[in-house]
Amino acid sequence: MHQVLLVDDEVYARKGLRKLIRWEACGFEVIGEADDGDEAYEQIERLQPDVVITDIRMPETDGLELIRRTNLDGEQNEIGGKMPYFIIVSGYNDFTYAQQAVRYGVQDYILKPIDEIELEATLCRLSAVLKQRKSAEQEKRERQYMRCLEQLMYGEADSSAAEQWLELTDTQSGDMLAYLLFEYNPRLCSDAPKITCAGEEDVAQLGSFHQIVRAVLKRMYPQDSLMHLKQHGERVGVLLTGKHLCTDANNLRKTVEKIQSSFMEMENIRVCIYAGATCQDPLLIGHAYQTALKAIAYKFSTEDDGVVLFDEVQHAQVQWMHTDHEKQQQLLRLMEEQQMEAMEVTLGDWFTEMRASCYAPAAVTSAVHQLVSSVVSILQSIQADVKTMTTLQPVLDWQSERGRLVDAHQLLNFFMEEAARRLAEQRLQIQKGAMPKIKSYIEENYSKNISLKSIASEFYMNPVYLGQRFRKVYGMYFNDFLLQLRIEEAKRLLRQTDLRVYEVAERVGFGSSDYFATQFEKIEASSPTEYRNRLMGEG
Repeated sequence: MHQVLLVDDEVYARKGLRKLIRWEACGFEVIGEADDGDEAYEQIERLQPDVVITDIRMPETDGLELIRRTNLDGEQNEIGGKMPYFIIVSGYNDFTYAQQAVRYGVQDYILKPIDEIELEATLCRLSAVLKQRKSAEQEKRERQYMRCLEQLMYGEADSSAAEQWLELTDTQSGDMLAYLLFEYNPRLCSDAPKITCAGEEDVAQLGSFHQIVRAVLKRMYPQDSLMHLKQHGERVGVLLTGKHLCTDANNLRKTVEKIQSSFMEMENIRVCIYAGATCQDPLLIGHAYQTALKAIAYKFSTEDDGVVLFDEVQHAQVQWMHTDHEKQQQLLRLMEEQQMEAMEVTLGDWFTEMRASCYAPAAVTSAVHQLVSSVVSILQSIQADVKTMTTLQPVLDWQSERGRLVDAHQLLNFFMEEAARRLAEQRLQIQKGAMPKIKSYIEENYSKNISLKSIASEFYMNPVYLGQRFRKVYGMYFNDFLLQLRIEEAKRLLRQTDLRVYEVAERVGFGSSDYFATQFEKIEASSPTEYRNRLMGEG
């Protein structure tokens, strides 16, 4: 509502005017009355009305003198604040008064008795003018505020800019100040490996999130018209002053948690809020802003409540690079060996260690992508179709800039489980025709230095799984089958050649003649020499 001051030396005229006009319908409210020009001048100074409706003929100071004095003092800045519009109401149909009123910039001149339709029409026109003026004034103040704030944020301000900012924001010197960064955190759907739940896709758009932050803060602080939001990449920043913090006794965490809860209550979205170091001097706003940016590095090291205060975490040592490659290799091995429960436990331990080691978001992203890349390489090495995996794109879409560590853990767990299943399925397809090839390979190369591990590598298989599969298909262990081939060939050489025992051992793949003799005797119940001598004696 625009505000009106009524000035007339006749009390009944003022009371009648109050009742005659539909003030609220015209967009106005009457905030005061005065019975002469002197009293009206004092009330204009004190109440700062938008409009003054005044009679001309009054004792002491009349209406025209009131207008002249107000305009003159306004030009000389002796009256602070806004200059009101004037409407003259007079019973004197005197052209001289009208001329003088026009020179003083009077908005309208209405004769008594008052025609309420005419006055209401004038008020409605004036209401539109006032709206435009207030909008222009607000835009001007916002531009001044934004210019001062950016100078303070980037260290370009001096003491005069700081004083101007204090005046614009009605902030007292010494009030607590804090810079906040808001980050939208999409929720992970519980029934599928998908990052954004239905209904949240639009929020992910930066412009939409910016408007949501503005709406939530406006509803929490409706009286604060100068709460400038600034876009910082995917985050939105705002400066809180003493009037925002005083309701919580300058307890920054309490204020931030209250704001965070408001996002869930009002918009049903989850946000992470980073607060820089608090200060009490506008010239330190730049430090508050810079430390809010630094607080982002501690995102995953704090409790998973979505609130990071730089003042609480600044002494912790941030780890900017991923270094635990041993844990990654362990996860890959467990996946290849199909040890699902152990893999899940190890993955949980890995994320716990990253949190405890204060991994920066960039380091977490690097670690996750390295593991995903290694898994994809393993699957591609056995010609598995990774493009059809339902969990690959969601884990790649996860971004540390607006995601949670717990969501990365869950997405990676989904991915590792699907990768292990896909690996097992592909191996099964390969092994349906691979076991005869492997058996033939062993029969052709038994005399070389071969092992279960080397053969598994040759056929892109896990050694443990290959050993299990070989026994299932052929009814014996790989080592027993290899030993049997070597001993049979050794017996043939002992029967058909005059090679010495150590030469036979080398021919069939034994590196040591003693070991050959030991293994030969286990199977044949005699040494190689005894075996050959017995055959010669029988011959």
